[in-house]
Amino acid sequence: MRPLFVTGTGTDIGKTHVLCALLSAHRAAGGQARVLKPVISGFDPAQANETDTIRLMRANGDSLTAENVQAVSPWRFKPALSPDMAARRERRSLPIDRVVSWCLDHISRDMPTLIEGAGGVMSPIAEDGLNLDLIRELDAHPILVAGNYLGTISHTLTAIRVLDGRCAVIINDQGDGAVPAEENAQALMRFAPRADVRVFNGDATVLLDLLNVNSA
Repeated sequence: MRPLFVTGTGTDIGKTHVLCALLSAHRAAGGQARVLKPVISGFDPAQANETDTIRLMRANGDSLTAENVQAVSPWRFKPALSPDMAARRERRSLPIDRVVSWCLDHISRDMPTLIEGAGGVMSPIAEDGLNLDLIRELDAHPILVAGNYLGTISHTLTAIRVLDGRCAVIINDQGDGAVPAEENAQALMRFAPRADVRVFNGDATVLLDLLNVNSA
């Protein structure tokens, strides 16, 4: 099955929040999925329960063992920096080809595989590669999470453009946007007609069909 890659228009945009809701809804509907977050920075072992890796594992119903944590996030860095900077700070190597190879080895053939990137779509996920590069190397279907704020249209259209227009877009509506999320969604659909634009306001069941994407 073709993997899905969850990325965002920027950092702290709600990727993990949306993905956890989607995983929980899929599991509640009787489905199974594999979730991978190959690279994570800001991972403090003393506060592991607060990390995105553990949140994703909980949402997916995975046992919280050290072995399973390694199977979800093999590259974990303590500094809360972009992964390339965090790797340099810890004097560790993080080449994109190793991340690609690891992901290819862990993509399931039997159930949906959801891969969460680090930061925005154009953020470095390795010392020599961006999230965008990883998406392309894995031939993954991009799911782009965007915020609902003044300026999100420009940020989101820029991200859609680098993804060649073919992606799912999820506006993460926290209910505090200056413009209603539905209006921003309509604007995005007008200027990016090939993108599949949705609004997420807490009900992830409206996103479940995204897990059935197996081709371009």
